[in-house]
Amino acid sequence: MSATFHCKSWASRRHDGEEPGRSTTMNPARRQPQYLDLLLLTHLDAFAPDSNQSARRSWWLIVGLMLLVAFFFSLILLVTSPQSLAVDVGQLEDVTGGVVPVVTFEGHDTFTNEYIYSVKVINQTGDALVAGALFLVLSEVQDLSGKDVMGSLEVPNQDGNIGGKPYFMIPTGGLSEFPSYQESQPINVRLRSPDYVLFYPPSFHVLGIRRRATQSVETLIQQLMYDGVLSEAEVQDAFEPLRRLSQ
Repeated sequence: MSATFHCKSWASRRHDGEEPGRSTTMNPARRQPQYLDLLLLTHLDAFAPDSNQSARRSWWLIVGLMLLVAFFFSLILLVTSPQSLAVDVGQLEDVTGGVVPVVTFEGHDTFTNEYIYSVKVINQTGDALVAGALFLVLSEVQDLSGKDVMGSLEVPNQDGNIGGKPYFMIPTGGLSEFPSYQESQPINVRLRSPDYVLFYPPSFHVLGIRRRATQSVETLIQQLMYDGVLSEAEVQDAFEPLRRLSQ
């Protein structure tokens, strides 16, 4: 009986045109199996007429594990995205004195009167800066007479607005912090003048959080707990925004 079952199982799974005793070679044109292919094959085995309850339970376990892994990957992407940090740009420190913007003119579209600049920043503060909380703010654009004309310009690719001034998130290449004496990736800044006003290159300032400042806040919160001013639950609530910023 076991020999007969083995023969049937082998015959049902062999490839078309394959003969007993002949070694098989992989067709180079055939694509490699993917996760869904493997899931389908295990499903066919688990729910075959001659399968048992244990095989079905194993299949459902595999499906559950795959869904769990997919859920955790989605959760990681959600938590580490800049939007999930919910940073209040207006409460950040002005670090322009130590983080120097470098502006390079890239081109001009005469049809739309759009000027394109490439802006990168160099961290000269001596401290690392928290990634996801580092912003380049357009502070001033002067015309040839020295008048600030930023209010009459369109900034189509801005990430947000603070006090009437557009800002851009500074990319750090996926790092959790922007190291000292390092250069950021460039940001494309597009300024469009519907009134065809001529202006000088724009001025910027930088907002962010020093890693040193974050550690100082943590030390202060811990000291308040030791002094009995804050409870342990209040300390955990206070640490939560700092943990999110540090991710």
